Amino acid sequence: MPGREAERRGALCLGLLLHALLGCGSAQPPAACPAPCECSEAAKTVKCVNRNLTEVPPDLPPYVRNLFITGNRLALLPAGALSAPRLAELGTLNLSGNHLRAVEAGALAALPALRHLDLSNNSLVGLRNVSFQGLVRLQSLNLSDNSLGVLRNGTLAQWRGLPALRSISLGRNTWVCDCAIEDMVAWLKESDQVEGKEALSCAFPEKLAGRALLKLNASELNCSTPVDMPSQLQTSYVFLGIVLALIGAIFLLVLYLNRKGIKKWMHNIRDACRDHMEGYHYRYEINADPRLTNLSSNSDV
Repeated sequence: MPGREAERRGALCLGLLLHALLGCGSAQPPAACPAPCECSEAAKTVKCVNRNLTEVPPDLPPYVRNLFITGNRLALLPAGALSAPRLAELGTLNLSGNHLRAVEAGALAALPALRHLDLSNNSLVGLRNVSFQGLVRLQSLNLSDNSLGVLRNGTLAQWRGLPALRSISLGRNTWVCDCAIEDMVAWLKESDQVEGKEALSCAFPEKLAGRALLKLNASELNCSTPVDMPSQLQTSYVFLGIVLALIGAIFLLVLYLNRKGIKKWMHNIRDACRDHMEGYHYRYEINADPRLTNLSSNSDV
């Protein structure tokens, strides 16, 4: 009995040892965290705050769902900066305070699960090249504290097409209240996506500084009805053709009604030309023949 008990204990210890060894061998090493960042796998969060970064770290861990890259010097967000497959489930992206001046087309295309995007406190002057297409889950967008002067129809149309987008922050931008902002003002008046839109106001020109965007009207913006130049030119050509055709028809009608007088006038001109030519020919013959010249002189005497 003591021998069997010892064998049983030995087998148990050996099994535990093998399990421990196999467990250690199959365990996955913890995902690496970029050197300038702080990571929490439990919270699925990566924070790269005030690290003077000039680009998005390329080696982000695959578990990241919340990415905070703030207070850096990115300046530009290129198209491939956030295209890693490991970011396909990213839900929150905060890029505030990075001195961003431009976001290239396609920079946000690989983030289908993104719900919250913060681009506030940057130096963005326009969104012409920024594509929001594909962000079907986007719920909030913060663009406050930038240098935006106007939002173009292309951007507004993209926002209208995002079914989950409910909150857009546009405060403290340098809105230029000229004719180009008319479509944006119309969109603001009908949209319920913009938070605090009543507080949005003009920064330029000086005569409209501080004027609420929602209270602007076309007369203040000096907007006239846009003219389609190709259509205008086409209309001008058609009108010119009609005028020339009318003039030609009138001319032919006058010729027809005065055909007899014109015929007589042409005969008179012909006779006058013939008489003039005969006189010229006679004088030429006199000058060419000395005898006729003398004869002409004697007759004059």
